[in-house]
Amino acid sequence: MQKLSKEATVIKNTKERIWQEALTLFAEHGYDGVSVKEIAQAVGIKDSSLYNHYKSKQEIFDTILIEAAEILMEAHNTYILPLTVDAGGLYLDISVTDLTKIFVDAFEFYLNDETAIKIRKLLVSEQHIQKSAGHLYNELFFDLPMKFLTSLFTDLMQQGTFIKMNPYTTAMHFFAPMHFLIRRCDIRPDLVQENLAYLETHIQQFDRIYRINPK
Repeated sequence: MQKLSKEATVIKNTKERIWQEALTLFAEHGYDGVSVKEIAQAVGIKDSSLYNHYKSKQEIFDTILIEAAEILMEAHNTYILPLTVDAGGLYLDISVTDLTKIFVDAFEFYLNDETAIKIRKLLVSEQHIQKSAGHLYNELFFDLPMKFLTSLFTDLMQQGTFIKMNPYTTAMHFFAPMHFLIRRCDIRPDLVQENLAYLETHIQQFDRIYRINPK
């Protein structure tokens, strides 16, 4: 693989720093509350130099959305399950203890990872202002997890592991409290440990309700 020249590496690093600093500012003050000059100051460059990397503030915002999708998709693949893998096959013999740990680890990532927190704050604040942010927020925090969970519960029902119910509704029963607890932590960070306890109880109770032979 051909290595980047020193100059190309500096350009790449500066471009990444720009969107990362912009993410911090946008998450805190909103898109309209931040100027190009403020982004450049945060990076430590002149605002005129910033335009060597991005044509506009909107292009920086669009880049953040692309990077956000990649970061959160990678988190899903790391903490939950790669989206290309047969979910039901891997979850067939898992204990409720292991299942709880998987989703608690994912929950803690979303609550503790600084980039994930900023992305979530940005998407929540901009979802009704910029359509692209609204579409991404819906995809990452509703459509994608619901699609994955519906497929998972469909497989588990077909295998005879879970009682046969509407798999999409079952997915809602599982996911809605998780989303509620994440949003609750965003509003009240001091309640993280309390909400983690609620999450564990939720997963264990869900397993007892839906699994034919609870583990």
